[in-house]
Amino acid sequence: MKKISIIATAAIFAVSCGETKKEGVKSEDVKIPHGIDVSLMDRAVQPCDNFYEYVAGTWVKNNPVPDTESRWSSFNELEKRNNVILKEILLQCSADAATAEKGSNIQKIGDYYNTAMDTIKRAEDGIMPIQNLLDKVSGLQSTEELPSLLAHFQKIGIQGLFRFSVYQDLKNNDTHICYVSQGGLGLPDKDYYFNADSNSVELREKYLVHINGLMDLADLGSDYSSIMKMETDLASASMNRTEQRDTEAQYNKRSVTQLQEMSPSFNWNTYLSELGVTIDTLIVSQPVFFANMEKVINSYSLDEWKKYLNWGILNSTASKLSPELEAKDFEFYGTTLSGAKKMKPTWERTLKSINRGMGEVLGQEYVKVAFSQEAKDKVNELVDNFMEAYAVRIKGLPWMSDSTKEQALIKLSTFTRKLGYPDKWRDYSALNIEKDSHVQNGFRISEYRFNYSINKLGKEVDKTEWGMPPQMINAYYNPVINEIVFPAAILQPPFMDIEADDAILYGTIGAVIGHEITHGFDDKGSAFDAYGNLKNWWGEEDMDKFMTQAGLVVSHFEAYEPLKDVHINGQLTLGENIADFGGLTVSYYAYQASLEGKERIDIDGFTPEQRFFIAFGQIWKGNYTDEALLQQIRTNPHSPNPYRVLGTLSQMPEFYEAFGCKPGDEMHTADSVRAIIW
Repeated sequence: MKKISIIATAAIFAVSCGETKKEGVKSEDVKIPHGIDVSLMDRAVQPCDNFYEYVAGTWVKNNPVPDTESRWSSFNELEKRNNVILKEILLQCSADAATAEKGSNIQKIGDYYNTAMDTIKRAEDGIMPIQNLLDKVSGLQSTEELPSLLAHFQKIGIQGLFRFSVYQDLKNNDTHICYVSQGGLGLPDKDYYFNADSNSVELREKYLVHINGLMDLADLGSDYSSIMKMETDLASASMNRTEQRDTEAQYNKRSVTQLQEMSPSFNWNTYLSELGVTIDTLIVSQPVFFANMEKVINSYSLDEWKKYLNWGILNSTASKLSPELEAKDFEFYGTTLSGAKKMKPTWERTLKSINRGMGEVLGQEYVKVAFSQEAKDKVNELVDNFMEAYAVRIKGLPWMSDSTKEQALIKLSTFTRKLGYPDKWRDYSALNIEKDSHVQNGFRISEYRFNYSINKLGKEVDKTEWGMPPQMINAYYNPVINEIVFPAAILQPPFMDIEADDAILYGTIGAVIGHEITHGFDDKGSAFDAYGNLKNWWGEEDMDKFMTQAGLVVSHFEAYEPLKDVHINGQLTLGENIADFGGLTVSYYAYQASLEGKERIDIDGFTPEQRFFIAFGQIWKGNYTDEALLQQIRTNPHSPNPYRVLGTLSQMPEFYEAFGCKPGDEMHTADSVRAIIW
């Protein structure tokens, strides 16, 4: 495929949906520097005092969070450019859908988009698209009928008491197994129900007001105070986000009979039969939750259960019903919880829904116009360099024994990589998209995804599958397959600019590559062996030494206070902080290796090493609403953007040397409390 430039913010792609783009049109209005952007910097700040403000302070001052967002960062800037391409694809598919072959990508994308965009019809329909579900709830005669109804909810994506999924067996990853795990909450995490600070108390009050207000707007009554009580009871036996980082604690293989003994009032055989699943054993991620579920089932009246189920239906579908209900849903989840002042345009919300529900359908069209082989080749070359640099780092670790180093090197050698987009696309032929309603199409997508997952039972694991579509600006490490994955969308500026010099490449996409590789050796990823099984491969003393170093990372980040009296959760963010720290360290040494035999050139008055660190700092520029920042601290395993820079670089002697940082400087950490991991 001919290389297509997607650097420009205002690129226009006159392309028929499903047709390969031949030429790109580049806007001359927006230029992306092929190096560090000195206009973002605040030279009044000393790099050893606050490196984040030094490299991005001017950008932070000049780029407040837009009203339609809860945060604004390099990811959002790239997403805005990326969405220009995706919107053009959507519009072309929208126009071509009427004449497209039924079941084609064009028809699926076009009809989904047109149905979602028809806000007049959505307003006229009101709650009609969910009326049959509400009628099912109204017709319940006893809680003994819950298993059958909740199985139906599970299939079509309605919030229920718990979650059911099919995934690889973590200790025997050549097979798939069923998992049941906690669920049933409308707030982001268990702790939201119990934190005693004034903000949390006020948020719970607003949540109850929202429940009653949304239900009343849908003409479903307004006395739903029991919902908060039921969710609090469910939360009481749930794991919070930090506790859920313990993979071993959540691997509890049980027979269906044993699960039935935990919650005898819930007929698991009926539930599984309604799902179409025949199994003897499964993984019960939180046994305490399912034992507590028995108490919850019997503590509330049938009328209260009907209210809970109705709330689950409406809370799961409000964003796809009438504009009025969608706006009410946004009022709480978008504004109260996240701080966004305005809803995004309907087309953007629809795009997000498509990306989540049938991302690879749209992805097949996206990569025809928005990905170059040159980018794929370059990132492949960088990954090769990283594997060599990582092996050198492992061999030189002062705290790891030779026997554990040997196992670590074996694991490193078995990493697989996925770059750009899948070699084999997911089969969506069983997905039917119609023109009747946005909600119904959402149900169809959920049921397709559910059936797709349960059809894996008893079949060979397909290790070519991707966990996210190519148009997603992200990357990931999958420990069960021991793979690193870089979708096409992140392989472009500012994360990867193939026209930039190597200092920039290693400080940006290099840091991302190193981050994902390091996830294989963070406190969670290191629990999986070279073949992707949850199995200890560490010497006992080595693991103790590793966790000692990890403890220093925890303490280091917990000292940061992004909001008054709110500190970063060092345990929750440990894996990501290790990945940032280890990944950038390895990227630095991979870059140093690439400099051998080359002339060292200062650019813009900065040495190669300084440009490396500045490039890293600038990709993490970002602003948050206070609400979004608080939610990130409480629920997100990633530290807020400024601290990914400050917390990482202040532990690196290589950074001190590049900028002349000395003991006593804010960006310098004393040797006695500085971690050495990878």
